[in-house]
Amino acid sequence: MKHPSYEYLGFDHPAEHVACVTLKHPARLNAINGIMLRELDRAVRYIMRDDTVRVWLLKGSPREDGRPCFSAGVDLKAIDEGIPMERHLGPRVTDAIDDMLKPSIALIDGVASTGAVELALACDFRLVGEQAQISDWHLKHLGSGLGAWGSPTRWLELVGATVTKEVILTGKVLDAGEGLRTGFATAAVGSARLFDAGLSMARTIAAMDPGGVKSALAHIQQSGAPARDHSLKLAQQMPQWFGPGESFAARARKLRRDEAKSG
Repeated sequence: MKHPSYEYLGFDHPAEHVACVTLKHPARLNAINGIMLRELDRAVRYIMRDDTVRVWLLKGSPREDGRPCFSAGVDLKAIDEGIPMERHLGPRVTDAIDDMLKPSIALIDGVASTGAVELALACDFRLVGEQAQISDWHLKHLGSGLGAWGSPTRWLELVGATVTKEVILTGKVLDAGEGLRTGFATAAVGSARLFDAGLSMARTIAAMDPGGVKSALAHIQQSGAPARDHSLKLAQQMPQWFGPGESFAARARKLRRDEAKSG
């Protein structure tokens, strides 16, 4: 298969039957603009079709100063700068990751917020580094606690109602220890060892019978699918009942005005 080229993603094969997708926009903390999201959609679909890939990793590139970073979420400034964000793509990508019968491992260190956390929540596993700062600021930044890519549903499934409420309603930031304790993370390791830990897990899974992995995933996913799909649909309907909160575009314009005033 011919591999597509990317502007805001890295894509490589660090081991046999293992792919790695890297969010690459360090100047903006790997924030997700419309181009990156389209590229991620292509990368996920490529992985789905490529029979040589049995498991894959999702990570972020380091910040410009070298500190670890997953992603700050959707790039609101890019929207105001004229890079459109196709509203259907976020849910499509997260659902595709969630439904894929090839295990996914998110490697999270440094900043991981809002839309980026929605990507991580859709993965099968989440390993966190010691500098991880995990947050869901849909309510804090957009006036709506309903992440359009499925965050309330997937938070609830992973950590339960009380932690979900605390993270969304108070804007609490979870560190690595809290991520592990609450059930968000599969494991917490030192930042220097995060990639190796994820790659070791990926190699272990890749060595299993691929048909057996697919059948196990299919059974697990379908067992919980009715409740999950109902909850995701409900989240899409909620804005019609209670108001949509602030749009990405409106929030982006406000950020630009605030920056102009402070400058």
